[in-house]
Amino acid sequence: MNSLSQVQRRLIWIGCLVPFVSSIALMLWYWPGSLPQDSTSGVWTALAQDFANGIFYRPTADAYGFGGTRYMPLFFVLHGTLIRLSLDPIFAGLLLTVASIVLFDLALLCCLRVLGVRWSLAVPLSVLCHAAVSFQLLSLQVKGDVLAGGLNLWGIYFGLRYARARSPLVLGCCALALLGAFLTKFTALVGAVAVCFWLVRRGERRQAVTLAAVLAALGAGALALIQWASDGRALTSFLAVASGGARPGYALGAPLWFALVALQDPVFLIIVAVAGLYAAALLRQDRMSFPVGYFLLAAAGTLAIFTSPGTDSNHFLDLLGAAVLLLGWQLTFGAGSPSPRLAVGLAAALAGLAALTWVPGMISIKSLIEKGGRPERWKVAAIVGALGPQRHDLLSENPILPVLAGQRPRVLDPFNLRLLARARPDVAADFTRRMNDASFGAVVLVDFTGSDRAHISAALRACTASAGDRCYGGVVFPPGFLDLLEREYVLRFVEPPFVVYEPRLHRQRLGGMKEAVLLSAPGTPPLSPDGRLQPVERKP
Repeated sequence: MNSLSQVQRRLIWIGCLVPFVSSIALMLWYWPGSLPQDSTSGVWTALAQDFANGIFYRPTADAYGFGGTRYMPLFFVLHGTLIRLSLDPIFAGLLLTVASIVLFDLALLCCLRVLGVRWSLAVPLSVLCHAAVSFQLLSLQVKGDVLAGGLNLWGIYFGLRYARARSPLVLGCCALALLGAFLTKFTALVGAVAVCFWLVRRGERRQAVTLAAVLAALGAGALALIQWASDGRALTSFLAVASGGARPGYALGAPLWFALVALQDPVFLIIVAVAGLYAAALLRQDRMSFPVGYFLLAAAGTLAIFTSPGTDSNHFLDLLGAAVLLLGWQLTFGAGSPSPRLAVGLAAALAGLAALTWVPGMISIKSLIEKGGRPERWKVAAIVGALGPQRHDLLSENPILPVLAGQRPRVLDPFNLRLLARARPDVAADFTRRMNDASFGAVVLVDFTGSDRAHISAALRACTASAGDRCYGGVVFPPGFLDLLEREYVLRFVEPPFVVYEPRLHRQRLGGMKEAVLLSAPGTPPLSPDGRLQPVERKP
């Protein structure tokens, strides 16, 4: 076993706890009064709202609007259940996000302990993932990734225990945890594969086959139940959009797409790079262990996920957890080769990077959110109030806006709408007709560049994803969307990060009335010269 000095142990504690405290401080700053940070969270919330209203997977397209999702149901069913219990959709989502984070951290701690890592190392390392930008962003969002990652780790924990004790109860817990991970995120399979492979490597093929058979049976039964409960809509939805529009040419560039996204999270890159160096050294020494094998499988699985367009840093979580397990095992059983100094230096560097973000003027998640516009509840209320009677049938890039306006979103997911429109000409024609007829009372887009009214159109057209595709027409909404928008709608105002358009036909029906008249309804906030909503002074 490695024998770490007292100074090295203190550095590891500091290196793990400083970013952890920074992450908690970010959550405490962000969440009061805010919406989830990204539009994908709005899709998850809309699915939860549908479930709360008795709709389990809406049709991909019907007379009402457009559906289509590749999200598995466990997270949004739990979210919808909380909404049914009369919890506010935002608070319910936040509650579930915090519970998922606690579940993930506890699972990582238990996995480190079952691997033999001492408490003095396992406790700080269990919160090391909080240092990564991708993890901190997930703490500001409402989606199933953290829950899936936590259940995956719990499955690994029970799987490693089952390898030591042939307890049917432990096997059942392992299978249920891994099944829960799959039912939250259909790509969350790496833990099940790792446990089965490890059992085979230990010569326990019967146990591996038993676990695989139990998982296969439970998975098939769960999918059949989902299909039945959704009246056959779930499978149709998955088949329509699950690939994300993957194609051979794009798939070949998976390592590049992974690298482009990972460069936005240098802390994740540093942690994974150090773990990768340890894994390479241990493989050269022919010292295969579960943490090494799981790290390699998680890396391969993450790259495989990046063969699908639209993949983002939320898929880093499994690899990040695998890297922490490998670091803990190396610091405990590395026997001095490779040297533990690299991991200790990593911890010290992470503490320094986290401390730098507290310095005024330094780039941080908080400063970037403030620059691009923090999505807050009062902004949604102000937008709905400013639109007045025209607020019906909002077409929103973030579906959480119509949910908070008391509506059911006409478009569940703009990303999947693009896929549906490409595969089905009738869907593309229907959406174009609705835009031409000004069927949507308003269109609300999301722009995090912080651009003002004069420059917002150029910013929307210049927006590109990590792979270089145009955001509008190439990632979300069908091709030609911005042209349709600018032809049939007019920019009303900008309240970062929200950009609000209104139908031109509406203005024609009003006989060319000035914009001030449109905003003259009692209680409606006026616009400033730069096109932003201004608070209304209320008399006592």
